[in-house]
Amino acid sequence: CSTGLFTAPVRGVYHFEFNIYGTSPYSSGAALMKNGQHICLAYESQPSGGSASSNGVTLLLEVGDVVFLRLWVNSMIRDNNNHFNTFSGHLYFTDN
Repeated sequence: CSTGLFTAPVRGVYHFEFNIYGTSPYSSGAALMKNGQHICLAYESQPSGGSASSNGVTLLLEVGDVVFLRLWVNSMIRDNNNHFNTFSGHLYFTDN
């Protein structure tokens, strides 16, 4: 996925995981969205230093459903060559 959007090619059960990283004084947060609807959130706020959080979800998707991450309101994520922020998923099984 090079667009940041995952579009389900087949109906099935998919699992997604994401990790986010930020630094104070900002909170870090991202929501996993399905077709524009909030599904789950990873959020962290620390008074100093770095912060990291992660989350995952298993979803039944229909052909054409779109899954993506959206930065949480008033939060910021940071990254560098270590690639602290990740979003991945895989198909468990098709559901015909």
